[in-house]
Amino acid sequence: MNPVFKANLSSFPPSKSTVFVPKSEVIDRIEWLGEQIAYPAEEAKGDTFPITWADDGELYASAGDPLWGETKDGLDVQQFKGDAPNYEVTKVNDMPDYRGWGGAGPKPTGMISIEGTLYLAFQNMTAQKGEDYAVMNYGHGYDAQIIRSDDHGHTWSPDIRLLNEPMFPGRLFAAPAFINFGKDNEGARDGFVYAISGEGWDNGNHCMLGRVPEEAIMDRESWEWIGGFTEDGGPIWTKELEKAVPVLSHPGYLGMVDMVYLSSIQRYVLLSWHHKVKSYYDGGSELIIYDSPEPWGPFTLVHHEDLWETIELNPYNPRLPLKWFDPMKLEGWMLFSGSWRPGGSMPAYRSHVRRLKFVLKEKLQDAGTVEPQ
Repeated sequence: MNPVFKANLSSFPPSKSTVFVPKSEVIDRIEWLGEQIAYPAEEAKGDTFPITWADDGELYASAGDPLWGETKDGLDVQQFKGDAPNYEVTKVNDMPDYRGWGGAGPKPTGMISIEGTLYLAFQNMTAQKGEDYAVMNYGHGYDAQIIRSDDHGHTWSPDIRLLNEPMFPGRLFAAPAFINFGKDNEGARDGFVYAISGEGWDNGNHCMLGRVPEEAIMDRESWEWIGGFTEDGGPIWTKELEKAVPVLSHPGYLGMVDMVYLSSIQRYVLLSWHHKVKSYYDGGSELIIYDSPEPWGPFTLVHHEDLWETIELNPYNPRLPLKWFDPMKLEGWMLFSGSWRPGGSMPAYRSHVRRLKFVLKEKLQDAGTVEPQ
């Protein structure tokens, strides 16, 4: 087991399987439409897989600790070509300067395509300071940074070797996941790009929401966060990260999350997960899905699955690639990671997909789906 994970087992006690979020008034449940399918090439190892649908019609993702090709840890950039479950994963960039295993190396948290430019958010930017620094100061998941690519992932800026300080230091915004709306961010709600972040990697307690004008994503001073709410529930924005307040609190369930917008029902869907024993690959996991009318909530519960798949598979980091999802039928494919037991050597440590359907409340089924905005 990686030393970072050993430290976390004592630092973060197991949380109970308690779900207290109110039930969704729009989505009744999810239904699985088949069994999970592992990517057929066992050597294509990696995890987390933040993913976006780019202007060229392809899906681009980043894998943490990919362990194939020239990459042996850190992260890489990949293309997921074709449709699930018959997609093909190819390396776009081995990202050789992004090194370090687990919490002692940079790990991808979010990806989005805007006007043909890819933006990748990753955590642990300062991991080159050493594993002891990571464990003693933050545990698993800290110091987030964003980089950009104008050539579909072949080159990235800024150069990580020239970065001295992260965009978002500490754990308050340690795992930013860009909210995806559609192909190349088609259908975005306004001129801002939104990102939601849980705490660290797994089993965090809170989510913070940030936004930035789409033309200023790389400008740290242009970012702002929810710092409070008006009496009618509207957001109050602040430029000071330390003044951010959670948009969702759910102890033990909010580590590295993902969010997409489903225009056909005008709902934001937030996907999260929970390790039964924090950062441990042999304890099993839970899947939890929330929805909300706005990026900042209020959040309600769509689905809680305990046990999610099997203890042996120990799935984590659920994603909902919008290229693989039909918003009118509310059917598509979930993408997720499989157990890294031990050190990523087992066959489960690769991408997996499973087909699912969102089932609306009966009153909405009778009325038809909500009209897109």
